[in-house]
Amino acid sequence: MCLLLCKQQRTIRKYTVMIIKRITVKNFGSVAFYDTVLTSKLNILDTFFTSEISAAIELVLCSKTLQEHHVIGVRDDTLITAEVLVAESSYYIELKPTDEGLLKLTTLDDREKDVTDFYRTLISHCTEQDTIDNFDGRDDSFPLRLCWYRGCDDYEAPKDLHSRSNYVVSTKTFRSHLIRYIKAFEPEPINNIKNYKATINNQGRFEVVYPGVSGELLLSETEEKLFWYICFLNVAEFWTDVENIRNMHHEKKPLIIKNFLEFLDQTTDIDGLIARTTKLGRQVIILTLPMQESLKRKWMGKNDEHRKISGT
Repeated sequence: MCLLLCKQQRTIRKYTVMIIKRITVKNFGSVAFYDTVLTSKLNILDTFFTSEISAAIELVLCSKTLQEHHVIGVRDDTLITAEVLVAESSYYIELKPTDEGLLKLTTLDDREKDVTDFYRTLISHCTEQDTIDNFDGRDDSFPLRLCWYRGCDDYEAPKDLHSRSNYVVSTKTFRSHLIRYIKAFEPEPINNIKNYKATINNQGRFEVVYPGVSGELLLSETEEKLFWYICFLNVAEFWTDVENIRNMHHEKKPLIIKNFLEFLDQTTDIDGLIARTTKLGRQVIILTLPMQESLKRKWMGKNDEHRKISGT
């Protein structure tokens, strides 16, 4: 984790945290009915339909990453509703299919006034921020994101990276902080037993190192997921720093995590990573296949402030 700002007291500017209070999904993909109430901090949603529920959440959040593609699983009778809290104001979201098979979002306020355009503008982020707000344990791009931002020739970035970030990655402020962040980074442990650590090379790529060993290391599935998750956390923390430095006052959307817990060995200790995730000051939503409550409590440790979701 970068110690550049950790050794000094960060100046955290006031921002508004966006909270999904409740979401209901009907006839969407393989889901006949799903309904849950969420807490403002840490949530673990047990469901066999992680793809559909995560897509429903992203639609409620107006995620640009999802809007770029045709949403799979929409039926004539699909209905997604949610209650969302932003800046102490409640918004009531409804998504229904159009004749073209797309889902149209409508938003009402407490007075049942249509505020759809206002809501979209209020929570609008650039596509890159919407992307990094989501951790998918099948996505191996997080180790590369900082070197993409840096523009290293050895690691070709998506061609639309600059426009996806609303050209923030092109600014002098962003690039200066990126260089400082990379230089100040100190290796982080991945597996204390094997002494594997995550580090960043001079070009900004995250790598796994082991004392006395050169070259690429062969990781277990658990180690790989932990490494990617550490990269995700560092990228999220880096963007938090940039937002503070640039005084970006947009709403803080929930962090969505999926395809993670179910791929970990049961002896894995992740309560420190979960604590670090919650310190970002965001609502955290972890989607996972159903698992024993005792295992979730073990993994969450002192962070066990989630609401149990049953039988979905």
